[in-house]
Amino acid sequence: MIDVRSAPFDLDDEAAAWVDTTLAAMSLEQKVGQLLCVYLRSTDMDEWTAWLTENGIEPGGMMMTSRPREDARRDVAALQRWSPVPLLMAGNLESGAVNFLADTPAFANPMQLAATGDPGTAKLLAAHCARTGNEIGINWAFAPVIDVAVNPHNPITNTRAFSNDHETVAAFGSAYIRELEQRGIATSAKHFPGDGVDDRDQHLVTTSNDLDADTWWSTFGEVYRRAIAAGTRSIMVGHIRHPALTREAIPGVAPRDILPATLAPEIVQGVLRAQLGFNGLIVSDNSAMTGLTSVLPRAEALPRMLNAGIDMILGNLDVAEDFAIVLKAARSGEVAIGRIEDAARAVLATKASIGLHREIDRSGWEQPSPAEESGWARDVARRSVTLVKDTQSLLPLVPAVHRRALVYVVGDEPTFYDPSGPFADRFVAGLESRGLEVEVRRVPGNTTTPLEAEHLHERFDVCLYFANVRFVGNSNALRIAWSPWQGFDAPRHVASLPTALVSLADPYLLQDVPMIRTAINCYTPTDHSVDAALAVLFGEEPALGVSPVDPFAGHWDAAL
Repeated sequence: MIDVRSAPFDLDDEAAAWVDTTLAAMSLEQKVGQLLCVYLRSTDMDEWTAWLTENGIEPGGMMMTSRPREDARRDVAALQRWSPVPLLMAGNLESGAVNFLADTPAFANPMQLAATGDPGTAKLLAAHCARTGNEIGINWAFAPVIDVAVNPHNPITNTRAFSNDHETVAAFGSAYIRELEQRGIATSAKHFPGDGVDDRDQHLVTTSNDLDADTWWSTFGEVYRRAIAAGTRSIMVGHIRHPALTREAIPGVAPRDILPATLAPEIVQGVLRAQLGFNGLIVSDNSAMTGLTSVLPRAEALPRMLNAGIDMILGNLDVAEDFAIVLKAARSGEVAIGRIEDAARAVLATKASIGLHREIDRSGWEQPSPAEESGWARDVARRSVTLVKDTQSLLPLVPAVHRRALVYVVGDEPTFYDPSGPFADRFVAGLESRGLEVEVRRVPGNTTTPLEAEHLHERFDVCLYFANVRFVGNSNALRIAWSPWQGFDAPRHVASLPTALVSLADPYLLQDVPMIRTAINCYTPTDHSVDAALAVLFGEEPALGVSPVDPFAGHWDAAL
């Protein structure tokens, strides 16, 4: 059982009494409801809350999905008025609110912060997230991502992670946690026991962290120790197997019986609770992911998650069906009543620890200052832009020498995690304002013929690949897709036409274009990143950033 008077809750007498009194007054149905954090798919709060009431479901939390800022503020207020017990309102505050506020740009991805070398930038991100969260009513951040980017081919961590160096991850993640927690928003460090080792996406498949136990404890384990010490109130557990940790707890376990952490008591209770000493709320990653649903039938999986030590189940396939599954398991004893109450107590303690039991009006708290925060983001972009290589001594570009420019635009499409942009128009306008004549082609686009590809140097003085390839979710690969046949829009012309890469997001693109000898990484698709890249291209500003990962993805030829 958690201790509500100890860290990370540290409840006083009044708050602890509210938890006990509220829990004692709840029916079994209400206790089960507290264990569900459902996605807010609806845009009609009257209809949505009427449906929940009709079905006797009072969720403990809801996760915000994309909508305009004013709609989000209105909807959260309506939900809190409806809910008998204040709701944990969650949002993916990883790089700002871009994931769920349709009209709000990203502030900075974690990797962009790390490229500055200054953990103080993580505090700026947290301050931005707190201001926005308090304005909207978001009180629970599904952040920070403290995965260690061990594998450059991992399609889901990418720039959501700070670095491939666990000390860097711990320093920046802890700075973010301390700042956001002090500002009244609960954090949820993720994705325990650690993504970034596999090269697959748990949205689509159960993934694995295959580090040996000693290596895990000295890297991922240390990062989580630091996050817990920094005061994270909750930790999100992923649908990620950890064979070495499971084998330590269950010697001789058959490979087929090694379960993802969300179903593995030896990971949740044994490692996270007992060995790391975490006393806070444990929430699952989205339970609709194939990484969970492919392992067990849902009627078995949800009770197993609770028995494994998960306190709150995030996501749903069908809210009413999931509620019925857990309620049936509680009534039958498949999940003991004591376990249901312990989990509900963790949820209520989290709410009380951020003052929800007092129904605090946060409307008067510090609000976003667009000018100030834009200045912060601009400074982070300027300090993080990284000149990965310029082995051909192309830079700075000189309009008189590089007047005729061919720009290939790669990607620049919205994704689930970051629907912002496009940004190519701003990049092209920046080139033109500096005196270049620009022709734009899209990749893939079938706009370059085989013969023309051999003679591009006769028409152009410089070629620039402007790439905004960003993590998409629901994909096991994050690579450049060229036009068929044989990719004549690929940089096959570099021997005759000076060529540079500007990667607005993905820091590993040189693995696909190692022949490009000048490359700039920006880490976050924003207007500020575009402007910072342009300034470096033309020698107006120095490139101050240092790559937090291996930008060559282990390929020696990419560094040439």
